Amino acid sequence: MSMYLFDEHPIIANKTLAREIGLNEALILQQINYWIEINKKTGNNFYEGRYWTYNSIRKWQENDFDYMSFDTVKRTFAKLEKQGYLLSGNFNKDPRDKTKWYTLNDEKLIELYQKIEQKKKEEELKILQENVDNFTEFNTMPNALGQNAPMEKGKIHQCNSSNCTNAFMQNAPMQYGNLPQPLPKITTKNTTEITSDISTNPSIIPLWTQTQEKNIEYEDNNIEIWKEGGMENKKSYHDYLEILRKNTCYYDHLEVGNHYRAEEIDEILTVLADVMVYDDNDYIKINQINMKASVVRERFLELRYDHLEHLVTILKNHDTEVRNIRAFILTAAYNILTTIQSYYTNKVGFDCNH
Repeated sequence: MSMYLFDEHPIIANKTLAREIGLNEALILQQINYWIEINKKTGNNFYEGRYWTYNSIRKWQENDFDYMSFDTVKRTFAKLEKQGYLLSGNFNKDPRDKTKWYTLNDEKLIELYQKIEQKKKEEELKILQENVDNFTEFNTMPNALGQNAPMEKGKIHQCNSSNCTNAFMQNAPMQYGNLPQPLPKITTKNTTEITSDISTNPSIIPLWTQTQEKNIEYEDNNIEIWKEGGMENKKSYHDYLEILRKNTCYYDHLEVGNHYRAEEIDEILTVLADVMVYDDNDYIKINQINMKASVVRERFLELRYDHLEHLVTILKNHDTEVRNIRAFILTAAYNILTTIQSYYTNKVGFDCNH
């Protein structure tokens, strides 16, 4: 019907496999697999615990790979045998018949698959690590949520309102009603002391251990805003946390007794919920780029069960290599909607062909 559509059975290859071992090699392996699958369905050519297919190199070239030269087909078959991806044998009834029989070496292909997956993980980590490497004001994150990071002298960001553009300034006051933890009392006196301590001390007091006193002046100001109706439609930290928990099947894990997995998921969700309370026009740093809080929030609201499972796996695989866990989580969670699609596309593509 069209010169660009197939009127005959197409020859296909997995892109990931082609990148790894070569296009001709991937095409031949795929076609060998095609004939083996036919033999499996018909129950033919089963020897030594495997299904086989056979042909001479000349027939392979004429019938299946006529777009390649005879020498190319011959060389590619020999290469695949030498590399161990193809196994050969002779099960001809006539001893004078030297036609080779071929089958796939499943063990070698599994080994290749594991190698490819490991390379993907390393590349994924490299990309994510590059996205957070330049956060110099938070060079070391000993705490999983990133509140205990030492800062460089002279780089302390003082946020006096909710319009804080730094996604990782957890000690900045937020809107009244949106605070997951009590705010410390800030005065001229103790602000000076804190600034001095941060410059010389290797850690900052964690948010949840700070004094229960609030900044009265800031609180009063937010109460006035609340009374004027400026915050009536805003969700709190706990509102967003509950939404994320329901979206990602957190409670399902608890219900079936997977408490450890639920805890792993919740550690990620608390980081995400903490920045989702920002005003729409505030900025959150993702991939070293200042993103509108409204954009980041909508992205996080799209996260579902499989995204969190994949994200937990990424963090487990690289937990000892990442210095800034909080920034890593924000970046990985923002990117996971696209990276997981590529991951499963390649994985399913490989599985379907093997």
